[in-house]
Amino acid sequence: MSEEKKKFTSFKDLAKQRGAAQPEPVEPQPKFKFISDFGTDRKIDDIAEAQARERISRRPQAFEPMAHGPKVYGDVESEEMQILGSFRVRTVFPDDVRREVEHLPQDPTEDDKCGRLDLRSQCIFTIDGDDAKDYDDAISIQVLEHGAYEVGVHIADVAHYVRPETALDAEALARATSIYLPDQVVPMLPEELSNHLCSLVEGRDRLAYSVFMVFDAAGKRTSSRIAKSVIRSVKRNTYRVVQELLDGKDTDETRAIAHLREPLEHFRKWTVRQQQLRDAKGSMRMQSRERKFQFDAQGEVTAVVDYPRYFSMALIEETALAANQAVGDLFRERGLPTIYRVHKEKSPEEIEAVAKQLEEHGLRVPTKERLTGRDIGRLIRSARKKPNAEALIQRIMGLIERAVYEVHDHEDVAGHFGLARKAYLHFTSPIRRYPDLMVHRWLWALENRPEETARELKTLELLDDLNAIASHSSAQAEVAEMCSYAVGDLKVCQLLHPHIGEKLKARVHRVSPPGIEVFLADFNVTGFLPSRAIGEKVEIKGPTINIKRGRALLSFTEGYPIAVRLKDVDFLRLQLMLELV
Repeated sequence: MSEEKKKFTSFKDLAKQRGAAQPEPVEPQPKFKFISDFGTDRKIDDIAEAQARERISRRPQAFEPMAHGPKVYGDVESEEMQILGSFRVRTVFPDDVRREVEHLPQDPTEDDKCGRLDLRSQCIFTIDGDDAKDYDDAISIQVLEHGAYEVGVHIADVAHYVRPETALDAEALARATSIYLPDQVVPMLPEELSNHLCSLVEGRDRLAYSVFMVFDAAGKRTSSRIAKSVIRSVKRNTYRVVQELLDGKDTDETRAIAHLREPLEHFRKWTVRQQQLRDAKGSMRMQSRERKFQFDAQGEVTAVVDYPRYFSMALIEETALAANQAVGDLFRERGLPTIYRVHKEKSPEEIEAVAKQLEEHGLRVPTKERLTGRDIGRLIRSARKKPNAEALIQRIMGLIERAVYEVHDHEDVAGHFGLARKAYLHFTSPIRRYPDLMVHRWLWALENRPEETARELKTLELLDDLNAIASHSSAQAEVAEMCSYAVGDLKVCQLLHPHIGEKLKARVHRVSPPGIEVFLADFNVTGFLPSRAIGEKVEIKGPTINIKRGRALLSFTEGYPIAVRLKDVDFLRLQLMLELV
């Protein structure tokens, strides 16, 4: 065997061999091989090289008018489509993908169901947002003796349909994630899969990967098992209605799901206990503010509101966290590498700089060797008591790194700072995230042919492939987030454009040397007031900005009212430009 194909003893050894250099964010550089078929006995030595970078670059052009969603996405000259184009978003599925999708069935065939655990008689259901169309996770719960529970998390078996060495897989890799815009979704997979065949829709047989976890009365996981299954969701629920049921409201909607009251009450009890355990470990638990856009029948934006937060959301979050951890632990226990979700700690130097800034705002960052998510949570709770809470929370987030995808093994264990977890990965959303799909494939390979798969996962070629996919997926996730924010900012500009020249009710949101970010209360959005439009000399003292205007000294403090007029809407910078009244 050549030196290049030699197995390594640990991921640390591989890191030493490869050095500290990292691949480029969007187009990974290292060369590697890819396992072409996880369901056969083909060996790596028998498989021709197929680099992830080449698989992506070989994909045909895919920026064209979109056939679904608001009509603005059907015009490549629209502002929305121009933004997508600037981020190189693939808006349509090329012909080679369409041809493959044409051959997929409407529902799983009897052959598809063969050999799977039949869970169709169990009480399994989904909970998602009101406007969700892709349901990739369903849940169930069984009461055991002595206060224990068996929690089931059933994830769409996307890997059954999206196979390696297909155009469908190459396209999913190129996209790496679905992009959720205020009024549109650019899916990772065609709608035939994402909204239908792979979506765990109510009353239809669906293929799933089920994770069963037993938790004792104290909330500790004592065992877990994983199996391919066929399920039939008994009900498609929404966070809102489930919350109303848990709150005891009697409506037509809550009466329609009254048969789920008992399992939901057990889930509530289990979720509260899991949250308590997370808090005790130092996990960061925070409720961030998320904007939601409302539209009229013509697709025009009419309002921006805060997305409601329900306890029922936490219920689903905790089940996903538990399933992701159980699968991550399985790879770790077997001493094998895979793609983990990694959340690193900030360097001491960066923490010190942010801590100094926060101290100027009356918030003291604990002086200790290592911050925890609990410390961050406490800072956020303290910030919420102040009039400039949102600005302070933004600064506090400067203590936290972005989470990324990385390949780790049982010796170089992946860490997640925010969740205070080790060996945590993404498994629960294969419809919209490519790393989840990869984890599904390798998990099935481990279950189906463990010894051969273990050998494959320790080859340099395969690890290079996983590293490249992880890097690309991290970059694409960031692009998706930026794209979503940009289209959201465009919608804000469209909403406020008719109000140019009007005096608006406002307060100072955040100050910085370039100017003042202003919160416009009547519209629930922010605009920008440049310092140069106010005066000449700028001085920042904590939450206050002082600007000299002639002989006068004007002061503006975060959280306090300010009189402004909407001067203009900058569609190039996607900003609302304000002026003092």
